[in-house]
Amino acid sequence: MPRETLPSATFRRVPRIASEAVSRSTPGIASALVLGLVLAPLLGLLVSPEAAFAGKKKGRKAKQEAPVTDASPSASLAEARELLDAERPGEAMQHLDAHLDRDPKNAEALLLRSTAHIMLGDFEAGRSDLERALELDPQERQAWLNLGAMEIAEQKWDAALDAFGKAEALDPDAPENHLNIGAVLLLKGELKPASDRFAAYLGRSGGKNSQGYYLVATNYALAGYAALAVEHLKQAISLEERLRLQARTDPNFRGLRDRPELQRLMSTDNWRPKPGAYTAARTFDQGYEKGQGPLLKAVLDTLQLGAIPFDSRVEVTSEWALIWGEMRIKVTQGEEGRGRVEVSAEADQLTPTEWRERVQTLFEGIQRRLVVRELKRVSPSD
Repeated sequence: MPRETLPSATFRRVPRIASEAVSRSTPGIASALVLGLVLAPLLGLLVSPEAAFAGKKKGRKAKQEAPVTDASPSASLAEARELLDAERPGEAMQHLDAHLDRDPKNAEALLLRSTAHIMLGDFEAGRSDLERALELDPQERQAWLNLGAMEIAEQKWDAALDAFGKAEALDPDAPENHLNIGAVLLLKGELKPASDRFAAYLGRSGGKNSQGYYLVATNYALAGYAALAVEHLKQAISLEERLRLQARTDPNFRGLRDRPELQRLMSTDNWRPKPGAYTAARTFDQGYEKGQGPLLKAVLDTLQLGAIPFDSRVEVTSEWALIWGEMRIKVTQGEEGRGRVEVSAEADQLTPTEWRERVQTLFEGIQRRLVVRELKRVSPSD
């Protein structure tokens, strides 16, 4: 018997109907593991400039900044941050070089320039500026986070733990402390303390953080702990089902795709409407046909042309397709080769009148487009 493979699924972006698999590669283990740092998917591990200096920092006394004017030093740093956030590191570097010529002991400018160097691929210069920033201001928590990320990229686990530990000491209540340190402990092969850290991280949200469960699942998946990865991914999907779609094309789960427990999870739609939710369904003569038939296209065309709000990312599998928006729409294969469209919406999303109008517009639009398609099929134009 041939080995069962993970049921395929794709993103479909409207108005393009052809299947489009979206997969963003994540070269470098740390970019997947230390997501609490807002890292870009590069081996060098860039920290968002906006995250680095947004608002007052905890764990240290806030600096008194001078009023920002066109000629003030604060203005040049603010502009550099904006350029980095816009992924224009070369231009940011010009501002930062000029600023550091005037004030070579400015730790904030050094930290920003470190980010610019890394974005430009000069990791040695980036580390040099980062370490100099910490010499000048060891209370700069974001610098310790950046350093920890760089140590992970170089597989220096103990050095990464030391850096993240210093960041934790500066702000013990920051929830990402547990995620970052847990990730490094897992890389070291210390499963029990890593799991304790992950549990503490998830406990901070009362078990309601879907993205948190997803991040922990990716950590376990990369480390090869299939059962723990699936357990946490299942919880993530139960809180936000669109994460199943994300996991299908996430390279962090690539090593587990032949595992039966992951295949079962990805093949299952356990979603149920909440009590009091609106629900409706209609069967159509045309079948779903594993997403390749006319029914799914008719649904998408109706939504787009009818200006019914929906998420253009559509989960398409051989068994069903899911479309999300104000309404949740599931397209499946019904009995006797016919297709079925199930629609639901939470009661607080639409008024009863809006719900009736949306459903009527949807079902009538689907039927009209299917009829037009059939007429074109049996009476082709010359």
